[in-house]
Amino acid sequence: MKVLTKVLAVVLIVIIIAGIGTYAAYTYLKNTQSTPSPTPSPTFTPTPTPSPTTSPTATPTSSSSPTTIPTPTPTINTSPNPPRTTLTVATTTSLHDTGLEDNGAGNIKDAFQSEYPWITINFNALGTGAAIANAEAGDSDMILVHSPSQELNFLKSGSGVDRKIVAYNFFVIVGPANDPAGISSMTNVSLALQTLYNATQPGNPKYNPNVQWFSRNDGSGTATAEQNLWKAAGFNYNTLTTQTSWFHTTQQGMGLTLLAANNGVGSSPSGYTLSDTGTYLSYYDQNLIQLKIQIQAQQALLNVYSAIIDNPQNSTLAGTNFNAALLFVNWLVSPQGQQVIGSYGISTYGQSLFTPFVPLVSGASSNTTLLGWIQSYAYMNANPAISASGTECPSQYRYNAGDLYSPSYDAVANMNANVPIDFVNYTVADSQKPIIALPAKSSPSTAKIIWE
Repeated sequence: MKVLTKVLAVVLIVIIIAGIGTYAAYTYLKNTQSTPSPTPSPTFTPTPTPSPTTSPTATPTSSSSPTTIPTPTPTINTSPNPPRTTLTVATTTSLHDTGLEDNGAGNIKDAFQSEYPWITINFNALGTGAAIANAEAGDSDMILVHSPSQELNFLKSGSGVDRKIVAYNFFVIVGPANDPAGISSMTNVSLALQTLYNATQPGNPKYNPNVQWFSRNDGSGTATAEQNLWKAAGFNYNTLTTQTSWFHTTQQGMGLTLLAANNGVGSSPSGYTLSDTGTYLSYYDQNLIQLKIQIQAQQALLNVYSAIIDNPQNSTLAGTNFNAALLFVNWLVSPQGQQVIGSYGISTYGQSLFTPFVPLVSGASSNTTLLGWIQSYAYMNANPAISASGTECPSQYRYNAGDLYSPSYDAVANMNANVPIDFVNYTVADSQKPIIALPAKSSPSTAKIIWE
């Protein structure tokens, strides 16, 4: 019995040892067979994802620190804006001297460039005649002027396309506060000029040696308007320029001509001149002049501003910036551009210096009399000629204009005519109310006049 027990014990021990050995062998084989697999442990997968180059161990090799990694090139490449470009606009001095274009609060340049930062606008204030010559030579990309007859010739010469009327106001005849010619508040411009002329003639019963006239005579839109006014009154402008005892030509811009009229020449007192409303108000508000408005808000004194783009089909102008010019003209007649134009001057003068045209022509601002005046003065037919039965731009002078024109009223095609534009329309043409009533200025200007 004892022997049997010992044998059973030995057998049991052998069985246990064999089982342990078999289990060990199984575990060993299992482990050795799984090692060739690529250790895809989930604890390691997150660590490779944040890019190996940014690991702390890699930074010592590039001592430039992480701040140098984001260079300027990524911001340029990812920007949605087109490449930077420059737009050169040859323009009349009246738009520039008032600050509307680029140096007054709420000006056109700042507003446009805030929406289109890749376009830099440069305004070149020359006067209408010189601005047109500048554009014809290819030295500017477009013009912004106020002389329909000269604008028509610019189109007919093959130099301009896509004309758009953007704004209007009125010329004013200004003169000394005591009005020595006695023309104040006359409702007929021709009669006023005839009365003024008679006062300068020594043999006339109403002769007054203190009556003086100052004329720009510089080929500008204002100069053209003045010459037309004298012609309508029955005078030859060239003959008037020879009467130097009272008729003075400055051949300067509007600002300098206003200063000349205000200060007189030598011992001569201040005199009369024709001015656009905006420049007059600007100089009066700055206390540079003390001249008062004598004649205003009449059809004969209407002043209309238009934009015309250089014709890229003209070989001389093929290199001009047509695309930027077209974008700018579209903006000028958009609600945003018209708002800038209509708001300019309100904070300083209590009224806008220039009235937007689109609200009037679209019907958003109703004044049929005034619209008829503008159409008679500044519209063009297909002949081409100035004609109320025409449009802002005859069809033969429209080029790649897109939505610039609308069949209904030749304004912006996709513009809502009822869009509110908040501006003070100071010209009530139907009733011919006064434009302004400014307080008198006391101290005279000492600005120096430069004569050519």
